[in-house]
Amino acid sequence: MALQKKLDFIDDEIRKIHMFCTKSGYSACQIESFAKPFFQKESSNFSTSIWVSGKAWKRRGVALATVIISAILLFRFDPAYRLACAMSKQGAIKILPLWDWTQLYHTRCWVSNPLYKQQQGLQFADCEICEGIEAVKRVRDMDGMSLIRFYLSRDHPVVVEDGTRDWGHLANISLTTLAKIYKENKALRKYRSCGFSSNIRVPDSDHVDLLSMVKDGEVNKFYAQWENCNVLAAKAFRSIYKRPYFLPPTVSLSQTNSLFISSNYSGRIYKPAEMNEPMMIFIQVKGETTLKLEAREPCNDHCSVFYERLTQGQILVSTEFMWKVDYLPSRNSENIAIALGGSFA
Repeated sequence: MALQKKLDFIDDEIRKIHMFCTKSGYSACQIESFAKPFFQKESSNFSTSIWVSGKAWKRRGVALATVIISAILLFRFDPAYRLACAMSKQGAIKILPLWDWTQLYHTRCWVSNPLYKQQQGLQFADCEICEGIEAVKRVRDMDGMSLIRFYLSRDHPVVVEDGTRDWGHLANISLTTLAKIYKENKALRKYRSCGFSSNIRVPDSDHVDLLSMVKDGEVNKFYAQWENCNVLAAKAFRSIYKRPYFLPPTVSLSQTNSLFISSNYSGRIYKPAEMNEPMMIFIQVKGETTLKLEAREPCNDHCSVFYERLTQGQILVSTEFMWKVDYLPSRNSENIAIALGGSFA
């Protein structure tokens, strides 16, 4: 039906209704009042409702911000702060029969990690874990679940031979590059390291001065190790390495990191590589290093001692609970290794 026909049909129907109302005895004013709802314009529409709703949300946002700012300012007022603390304590005591919130005080995390185990110290019964280990396995294409299931949860050390496969240009770092980074980076240059050890006597155990001497060719046949214990320095040092690809998200790395360097070193005494973390990740960035893994007391007399030679790109992962790790750098012209601590907490 065409539009004009529709309009004519509606007009005809309206006329019929008007005639019916007139014959029924209704006055013109009454008829007009009856028809008023059909001709009244809609006072609100969709866009208007959205605008009104938007204004309401803006008012609520302003009100919420005002309340928050007022609360912050009020809490800075000591009497108000003490009153709020007292009321909070009273409220906490009243809900205690319904919910024992006191357990949260001794809980390290609100959401517990099922892979985290609280270690109570190595016992003689734990020696059964390591006495059956005949060799340190070497693997490739490691995945996080396998690392947890077959090695870390069993306190079995493992060497990942392709550990730095995704490092790109970072895998080609040298002693000269290290010296340049420590000299140019403000945090690495400013903050002193911890646990500095070397066969070269450096004033104030300054690792930056040692690297400068290495860069200028003033020292030869040396080794050195230190820990970037300052958080800012350790963060800056992370720019030269990547998180190993096989570590699952449940493993959190420590805030600090350690560096081991040497050149033409012919020493024969193994040096300790302690991390004071539940697990150790020893990364051979360049050259070679021999690692000595020995079970801690009282298991050292019942479990085998392993000597593992790491070459460039290989990573050793072991648990500190069971194994003590010492290292001995090779006689290569450049050896660089990085050690990281990790935990499940």
